[in-house]
Amino acid sequence: MRAVGRGFRDPGREVFHEKRRTAGRNLTIFKSLVLAILVAITLYGMLNRGLFGVELWLPVAMAVLGVVFITLFVTGYFADVPRIAWVLVGLLVVLVAVKGLSLTWSIGRTETVQELLRSSMYLATFGLAAASLSSWRLVGAFVDGMSLTAGAVAGYGVLQKVNPVEYPSNTTDGVRVGSTLEYANTVAVVLGMGIALGLGRMTQLRNPVARGLYAALILVFGAILYLTFSRGGMLSLAAGLVVLFAVSGRRLEMFGSLLLISGPLAWLVWRVQGLDTFFEYVSEEAPRAADGATFRNYLIVAVVQAFLLQTIYAFLVGRYELAPVLRRSLGVAAVVTVLVGTGALGFLIYGGQQGSDELLGAFSRKVEDTEDVRDRLTSLSSNSRSNYWRVAWEEWKEHPLAGTGAGTFQYTWLENRPGFGGVRQVHNVYLEQGTETGVVAFIALGGFATLLLGYATWAAWRVRSGEAEEQKVLLAGLTAAVAVYLVSSALEWHWYIPPSTLYFFILAGVTVRLAARTEGPLSNGYQGEELQGRAGGD
Repeated sequence: MRAVGRGFRDPGREVFHEKRRTAGRNLTIFKSLVLAILVAITLYGMLNRGLFGVELWLPVAMAVLGVVFITLFVTGYFADVPRIAWVLVGLLVVLVAVKGLSLTWSIGRTETVQELLRSSMYLATFGLAAASLSSWRLVGAFVDGMSLTAGAVAGYGVLQKVNPVEYPSNTTDGVRVGSTLEYANTVAVVLGMGIALGLGRMTQLRNPVARGLYAALILVFGAILYLTFSRGGMLSLAAGLVVLFAVSGRRLEMFGSLLLISGPLAWLVWRVQGLDTFFEYVSEEAPRAADGATFRNYLIVAVVQAFLLQTIYAFLVGRYELAPVLRRSLGVAAVVTVLVGTGALGFLIYGGQQGSDELLGAFSRKVEDTEDVRDRLTSLSSNSRSNYWRVAWEEWKEHPLAGTGAGTFQYTWLENRPGFGGVRQVHNVYLEQGTETGVVAFIALGGFATLLLGYATWAAWRVRSGEAEEQKVLLAGLTAAVAVYLVSSALEWHWYIPPSTLYFFILAGVTVRLAARTEGPLSNGYQGEELQGRAGGD
């Protein structure tokens, strides 16, 4: 019998460890591939008319569910999913199950089946995204991919304004940017998520050129967001920025970056005020083409300014550190700037109403019939949403437990509408769950949104800037992007434009996975290296 000394090497054990390392690397590569597939599917949907129509999104749903089926046969694929992610998955499972059960009482079974499949696709996407992030070092590349996905939407929006003859506006007023999604408010929320992601990623980067490129991209996002004239999108972005600055590290540096982007963006917005075809529909092609060429020149100048300013700023930040007194002074100046800006915006909105006597009734007035789309930005009108919400609420009170069946609000509206207009969605995804599938579904989706945002915010807040600064900034950007979508969903029907919601659920899965790392380690490299470390301690 051989004695085993401290220096004795067991060949069998080394082979075993090598096999585990190889298996871990292969699993990590496969997970990264699945995450890339999800991003690619979302990009495809963004470019393909927003997958609006069952004939477009149903193949995508089958593809996502097929990927889930394959991963079920991969050993250990879901083994390291954190408990919080399973809780969130459980809430989505309840939501999907209730929608499935509503088939037994639904007043529109075809719509209910479609909603069941759509919700199942979102559930599968979230679960896959939460399981597919195997290394926090991949988060930066992931954010880059998601930013470029939003960039594709913004890019087509630029084409619609630069070359309006060949790429005409596809919105009802013929002026607002609908881009590839063909709905201005959803374009706005995608760009808002892109801005939040970009600010977090840009602050985390140290390369001046890379930061300059992100600044240019964010400026384009901001310009096209303005040209959607979506009040809900802008409000949601503001909420996301509040979350971003509340939980992020390097706030002053991030605020400086935002100001350096806001300057050229404000100049661009000021210059386009003289382009009449950007705000009122004009049928003649010549003036639209002329204004498009002018806008192109202004946009190029603004993009170059943002790139150069951010590059110089990043170079200086990387080599010099502000004195404590100057840092505090700049912090106070930042707060004053935000307060003054908020006050000025409030004054403009108040002044845009038709007098103080009509202020309380402004919420129920329509705004779509305005000749100049800029009037939207100073209006408090819900644009008929208050009617949708009232009808949905009254119907929910009649059927509090079961609702009318998933996807059936269009029939509720036809029965109870105050006029003759048609609508298919409530324009509030949370209220829609209640009126269509009852209180259990409402609690499931509301609980998912509250727990997701609360957990991610808490996780980003609790990380000290010094110990994991890069992760903190990235997590803050992801959390802010999640907040943008969740806030906007209280005003819109993005749920029924699949690419925007796939985009959200992919972000949500990665956000939860990264947030859970603040409680337990996520591998810094290949999963096999982590397994090796554990095995070595046996």
